[in-house]
Amino acid sequence: MDATLALSFAAAAGLALLPEAIAMPRASLRRSPVAYALHVAAIGFICLCVLLLTGRVRFSAFVAIALVALLASVSNAKYASLREPFVFTDLSLFSQLFAHPRLYLPFVSAGTVVAIVIGVVVVVEGFIADKPLAHRPVGALLTAACACLTAAYLCAARLPLKLNAVDDQKRHGFFAVFVAYLLNGMKPATARRLRDVLASGPFASGVPQSAPDVILIQSESFFDARRLSASIDHSILSHFDTARRESVQHGELTVPAWGANTMRTEFAVLTGVDQTQLGYARFYPYAFVRRACTSLASWFKHGGYQTQAIHPYYADFFGRERAFKHLQIDRFVDIAAFADAPRAGPYVSDQAVADAIVKALGEPRDKPAFIFSMTMENHGPLHLEQVETGEGAAFHALGDDARWRDLTAYLRHLANADAMLGQLLGTLRARGRDTVLCFYGDHVPALPHVYTELGCEPSRSDYFIWRNYGDAPATRKDLCAEQLGVALVRTLEPAMPRGTPARTLHPTTE
Repeated sequence: MDATLALSFAAAAGLALLPEAIAMPRASLRRSPVAYALHVAAIGFICLCVLLLTGRVRFSAFVAIALVALLASVSNAKYASLREPFVFTDLSLFSQLFAHPRLYLPFVSAGTVVAIVIGVVVVVEGFIADKPLAHRPVGALLTAACACLTAAYLCAARLPLKLNAVDDQKRHGFFAVFVAYLLNGMKPATARRLRDVLASGPFASGVPQSAPDVILIQSESFFDARRLSASIDHSILSHFDTARRESVQHGELTVPAWGANTMRTEFAVLTGVDQTQLGYARFYPYAFVRRACTSLASWFKHGGYQTQAIHPYYADFFGRERAFKHLQIDRFVDIAAFADAPRAGPYVSDQAVADAIVKALGEPRDKPAFIFSMTMENHGPLHLEQVETGEGAAFHALGDDARWRDLTAYLRHLANADAMLGQLLGTLRARGRDTVLCFYGDHVPALPHVYTELGCEPSRSDYFIWRNYGDAPATRKDLCAEQLGVALVRTLEPAMPRGTPARTLHPTTE
């Protein structure tokens, strides 16, 4: 029976390379011995665990192969939309799949769904058809499983990784990289490294030298889409253009996300830390924030500010409610406060978010306000939205061809984001309080087929830092996301000449 086990599991390891071969981007079979050893050790561990549970040898081997096929299929769905393979932190988002299916399921193709259903049926049939062992050597199986897991940890630690999922997969194969990221990333060292990096980050010391109200807006999928084509109406971002002309600083923003993974850009802006410093936490940093740490919000809080976040979606999404407390954001206004707010498509409108920001500014208080707001209106999937015949003409000159429907839906929401800016700028110009507005896009929208048609693939969003006081000339400077918070802090100049004490903030009800 030992020979049968060894042969079955060796065959499983070899056959698992077949479904792995479908994973995009494709990996070469010319991999290092360490990558192959990790693949074999991981498959062996899965086989042994299933065998311990079921007592079925062939079924255990089949489950291991089917699991690799499932992961590869899900990875391909993600890669097609977001240009990134499935990584270990995506496992923690599976609960979000069921809680918020609209954000995920539309990106899984019908073919993938059919293949998964067929796979489940085959697994069940295999379980029924395979006869269990008459005697299950539990002790030997546990020892073998521990040996496989130990070997996998050793191989994962030795596998040379760049922590760029695309490059690593091309070099080492999908499953070996997935397992290596999982085993290395879940070590306590990942959380420790994150804590150490944040403790020495740019917001670990200092306090504001003036006390304007500060508004930081992360606009969902915002970027200057006019860079895509001259056929896009230039006036679609007229208020954004005005804000840039009047700004202290503006430019393009290099972000650590493409099409999704908002929390990566969000975390970079709030902490001022480059993702390359985060190690394995870079893929889903909020998952590793488990205690109080420094951030842009904590910097303002230590300076006497009231800190709050406004987001018209569920507070538990991405674990924000927990993470924001550790980032020292005192109050989180989530979708519960937008129950009666107008929608624009399936989500709360940007106009409603602007109204919430203005309302927060007008609340009675004896401290300056730091408000971090994340919009939701322009969140995909855009291909589920309705586009009327002729609607595209209001935004572009590309016509009503089906190729441009998603682009039309996107530009509709982009125009609404611009209108939100116009509303806020008008309100802030008339305020009696010094106020700073920093606005940026978290990533470009996931419109791969549109970019293919137009022959370009954007990756950078845009930002500006504006204030209703002072007369500093606008400066164009392209930044990385982790530099934006620092740039914002540097613009907080007092409204009066240098050397004059900052004025006392009195309670306001405006």
